[in-house]
Amino acid sequence: MRTLLDRFVWPMAVPVGLLVLWEVATRALGIRSIILPPPSEIIEVMVTRYDLILTHLWPSLYLTLTGFALSVVGGVLVAVLITTSPLLRKSLYPTIVVSQVVPKISIAPLFVVWFGTGMTSSLMLAVLVAFFPMTINAAMGFQSVDEDILRMARTYMGSRWQIFWKIQMPHALPFIFSGMKISITLAIIGVIVSEFVASQEGIGYLIKFAGGLLDTPLMMAAITALSLTGLVLYWLIAEAERLTVYWQSTSEFGSGGQV
Repeated sequence: MRTLLDRFVWPMAVPVGLLVLWEVATRALGIRSIILPPPSEIIEVMVTRYDLILTHLWPSLYLTLTGFALSVVGGVLVAVLITTSPLLRKSLYPTIVVSQVVPKISIAPLFVVWFGTGMTSSLMLAVLVAFFPMTINAAMGFQSVDEDILRMARTYMGSRWQIFWKIQMPHALPFIFSGMKISITLAIIGVIVSEFVASQEGIGYLIKFAGGLLDTPLMMAAITALSLTGLVLYWLIAEAERLTVYWQSTSEFGSGGQV
């Protein structure tokens, strides 16, 4: 019973309470829907116009998952390179940092010029913004192994491949999953920013289109659908972490890894 309360009831208590307060406040104060629609109206729009929302949600979800997958694979591979070769670390690390500090909203128009208004520009921006936390967290994980353990493994004639898979990778998994949690949210942001700039489909385009029509309920419904999708994706990664890193007790505020 306590596990049920900790995992479901208490996490939902604050959001539900805020939604009730939001509903009561908008009704009591007579706030117009064009300014701030109540949650009940947003839910009604999501139900009655679900086909429109889903039509634009699927392209964004596909690009998010594809960009996230590419960032995970590429980030882990680059992390392996920069942690095994000091020369590659000195060569690649400054470029990785520069790619992160440049404002992504300023790069989006350039990607449209270079790759067009199709899915490629959105995918490239998603990969760019999600790549950095994966690389940094994975690198921290690979470097977290105690040097005495590595020396002992070499003493027992462990090959580089065996040391990597048996020692370094298990140590790095909590950090990799922490990077994945951050990367999935950033991949969503990258796709939406690109769709804001130039796109004819996607949830970002729908939000921009509804905003141009001053259709605030539809805009809020699209944002809600996007937020729920992000929560589900984050939860799936957290569950995968719980099942994979079974030897470590993790929590949302105490897991290994950081940006």
